[in-house]
Amino acid sequence: MATLAVAALAATSIAVAPSAQAADPAPPTGNVFASDLEWVSATNGWGPVEKDKSNGEDRAGDGRNQYIEQWYTKGLGVHSDSVIRYHLGGNCEKFVSDVGLDYEVGNKGSVTFTVVADGLSVAQTPVLTGASKTSRILADIDGATYVDLVVGSAGDDIHQDHANWAGARFECSGDGVRAPQVVPTAPEAATFASDLEWESASNAKGPVERDRSNGQEAAGDGGALRIGGTTYTKGLGTFGKSRIRYYTGGKCNTFTAKVGIDDVTYYGTASFHLYADGLQVASTTRLTGGHAPQAFSANIEGAAYVDLVVQELDYGTDNDFADWADAKFWCGNDATGDAFYANPANLPTANGAVVRTEPSQFWTLFKASNANSTATRIMYKTTDGRGNDIPVTGQVVVPKTAWTGPGPRPLVAFAVGTQGVGDSCAPSKLTPKGLEYETIFMAGLLNRGYALVATDYEGLGTAGMHTYMNRETQGHAVLDSLRAAVTVAGLPANTPMAITGYSQGGGASAAAAELAPTYAPELKLVGAVAGGTPGDLRIVANNLDRTIYVGFLAYATLGLSAEYDMDLDALLNSRGKAFMDDVSTECVPETLFTHAWANTANFTLDGRSLPQTIDDPQWASIVEEQKIGVGRAPAVPTLLTHSRYDDVIPFEAGRGVGLRWCDQGAQVAFKSSVAPGHVGGAMTSATAAASFLEDRFAGKPFTSGCGTF
Repeated sequence: MATLAVAALAATSIAVAPSAQAADPAPPTGNVFASDLEWVSATNGWGPVEKDKSNGEDRAGDGRNQYIEQWYTKGLGVHSDSVIRYHLGGNCEKFVSDVGLDYEVGNKGSVTFTVVADGLSVAQTPVLTGASKTSRILADIDGATYVDLVVGSAGDDIHQDHANWAGARFECSGDGVRAPQVVPTAPEAATFASDLEWESASNAKGPVERDRSNGQEAAGDGGALRIGGTTYTKGLGTFGKSRIRYYTGGKCNTFTAKVGIDDVTYYGTASFHLYADGLQVASTTRLTGGHAPQAFSANIEGAAYVDLVVQELDYGTDNDFADWADAKFWCGNDATGDAFYANPANLPTANGAVVRTEPSQFWTLFKASNANSTATRIMYKTTDGRGNDIPVTGQVVVPKTAWTGPGPRPLVAFAVGTQGVGDSCAPSKLTPKGLEYETIFMAGLLNRGYALVATDYEGLGTAGMHTYMNRETQGHAVLDSLRAAVTVAGLPANTPMAITGYSQGGGASAAAAELAPTYAPELKLVGAVAGGTPGDLRIVANNLDRTIYVGFLAYATLGLSAEYDMDLDALLNSRGKAFMDDVSTECVPETLFTHAWANTANFTLDGRSLPQTIDDPQWASIVEEQKIGVGRAPAVPTLLTHSRYDDVIPFEAGRGVGLRWCDQGAQVAFKSSVAPGHVGGAMTSATAAASFLEDRFAGKPFTSGCGTF
């Protein structure tokens, strides 16, 4: 959640509001649409501000009907940069509006919307473009003399910035004062909403109830919270139109609840909304009585205030008994479920230190087997390629059967292959559902009695873009997963360890192996396996364009541009930007079937393909930094595998890693195969890896193959 940018508003020359002037319009005394209220002043970047229409050209009344995903009959049409000032005289409590760029600009334009009450920002959107979904603002303006509605150009030019304050309205009691406020203490750890003091609460019938449904007019007259036959001991009971405001002080990351119409009635209807610092971040559709509870989760990271809002719908408020059951704020480092992946309030100092854990499940593909194991989801601290501390998630899996081999139970870091770059692609999310395609290989290692840890890497599940193919970031994540797993699984310090992976995982495993001597020298590594290794991204890129795997090229472009702050707008045309936007939320199956055979030359401003673009100096240096085996080599026996018929990662990309390591005196075995394609190579690599790891854990001699491949 971005901090409200009060400083940015200085550019609009908004200062603390003066006292009301005699010439100011009379303040409203009841609810009113902004377009029906006379303003004090209005400036606009293109023609006049329009009432109940979108911005047109330079004449008044030349706009169209407003549309942002739906039609609006009331609102304000503006063009950046724009400021509209209203005199409210302290009579209003809330400002509510849907906001966005009008449909007539297509995907173009970029703006921010800000509500300023007596010179202070009380709600602000992130940058919205013509491709953005509608945002909704609920701003606390209680007691404000003046309110300014500000639309900024988001730091670029103002072309196409036709912006709508759609359905904009002021909700006013006419009392002329701000209600007395005592700011509660912000929660420091996971806390039920019903156990927190709220800053304010309004409800259509009686008070908001804690840990019971809404009753009638008296406090405590409700029954048990019950939705769809399920009873809850914790939660909030409301009725009709309600709003509960909490002060979270930027210390919470997620809010979760089960929401719905209480079983006390069958006929109620309502929708549930959560606003963080005045901006809607989660909502439901129309919910009715007699149905199962709906899971509700919202990212509230960094928010100072959170508003829980229930909106009554088509049947009035006679039966709208609305429950926020199991409502909970996840604060500090506490989190579970969907909230588990949210950034913690703080990170520990040591790399590999555990931030949080929760029970999980391990299933092979389609839930064929759980390998008789116990799984734990983990978040731990690691370091990215630039030395920044970051949280990363993953999963530790330990066989339930006792280890019968010599010494402590071995631990294997399984570096997963390409999953995609969307947050839903995190292996620790897919494995419990039986949707991770490499779990059959993981199960083979678990069946040998080894404990296993699989990292999600940076940005898969956790905040930010997955830095796909960043050598150092991925290598650190793998090594720190071993450190974390020792703690979570309760393994001794002398636990023998190994690393294995294929494809993206092969690159991560190889990077970890060559980084281990300096980054994690205390780990008791006995060997590493890297299969189908993308050791030279320049060679790989040339092999991907206009194939079924072209989306992997987009993954790498997104990941490396995020790591190195590269401006893709300077590279891509509108088709290329749309391509990257699509891919940025996808997992492998969707990418393969949606974007196969694309020619990336159609996506760039200069008509060159992405593989051709990486010859440019700024990209060439980044790609060169990812090459494995340059000035670094493993200190333990390492097996490289690669199919000569790999159709994704060329044979020489993997063989080159081995040659560069051998030149530095490393102990390397290289096993080639004639398996069909990249997928076939995964099968032969898994078999070779299992045999290699068994020998290393057994302490058998290793013969280097340097000079033979």
